[in-house]
Amino acid sequence: MAGRIGYSDRVIAIVPARYCSVRLPGKPLADVAGVPLINRVLQGLNGSVDRIVVATDDNRIMDSVRKSGFEAILTEDADTGTQRVFMAWESLGCPGEWIINVQGDEPLVNSSWINALTSCHPEDDLVTTLARRVSAVQAQSPDSVKVVTDCNGNAMYFSRYSVPHGAEELLEHIGVYCFSPASLRHCVSAGSTLLSRTERLEQLAWLENGIRVRVIDGDFEGLGVDTPDDLERAVKYFEQR
Repeated sequence: MAGRIGYSDRVIAIVPARYCSVRLPGKPLADVAGVPLINRVLQGLNGSVDRIVVATDDNRIMDSVRKSGFEAILTEDADTGTQRVFMAWESLGCPGEWIINVQGDEPLVNSSWINALTSCHPEDDLVTTLARRVSAVQAQSPDSVKVVTDCNGNAMYFSRYSVPHGAEELLEHIGVYCFSPASLRHCVSAGSTLLSRTERLEQLAWLENGIRVRVIDGDFEGLGVDTPDDLERAVKYFEQR
């Protein structure tokens, strides 16, 4: 595989996918130009990691994934995507020196994302994630999560609000993470905090518990599918390819 990881390393991508969605029910199985959304994500990951597993709460999603030749596992209810990733990882026997969490609604994920995520080894108290620079107008929706970093590229805060206030260009977070086994355990054990519940952003609990989140800034093409409008844009994108 490409990137700075040696072939002897085991890199597993676990894709959390739950069926229920308030704004887009059954989202993982939504049709994106003839292919279920979750399968678009798996196609984007294919060939970039050693193993891909979908972690889901629904047999319909599991069946769709398995019929397309990919691996899927059922988990119990989870409060966050990372908690579901952790459940699956433990159930699978804790494989991998690197665990990548890719949300099941990111159909444009590709090898450039994986290469960037794995350019910095996740340490016991370090997680890596991605962001791209966008205009304040593009990022004004609360569905667009913004991140502010320090001089070392570590996250200081994530918000659904436009931060820093008054900036013409912002860092828009992309919801993928790379963990070491230790940092994955630390993030899950952080639980939730007032800030993470208020913003509905689990990574704020990690920061509050002293876990560093390294943000890799790059020109990453992406399209998170959260609403029917997002789904329509994704369909048009793949129809035009």
